[in-house]
Amino acid sequence: MSFDLGVWFAAGPITAREALLRYLTWDESGAAPGEPRPEVAAFYEELTTLFPDLTVENYGASPWSEPLTVGEDFVLMNAVFPRAGEVCRVVLEMTRRHPLVLFEP
Repeated sequence: MSFDLGVWFAAGPITAREALLRYLTWDESGAAPGEPRPEVAAFYEELTTLFPDLTVENYGASPWSEPLTVGEDFVLMNAVFPRAGEVCRVVLEMTRRHPLVLFEP
């Protein structure tokens, strides 16, 4: 089990239902081909500076339960429950600095 979050670039407001459908589509399909847009790349770089992506070498110390999923306009994160509060606070603060939507399914 994990605490799941998604962030993405959105040109305008969307409904909660639309947000859930986007998240589920990305979660099922994985990363989209192509380079992340600048806002997403900047978020990912800052996030992985604070919390490196999950690897075999950092498995015991990582807040992630699986590697991050990065697409052209989104990042999906699955945090282990003991670190969920810490991760959520950091991601919320980061989305205030980056023009991204935060979604917790």
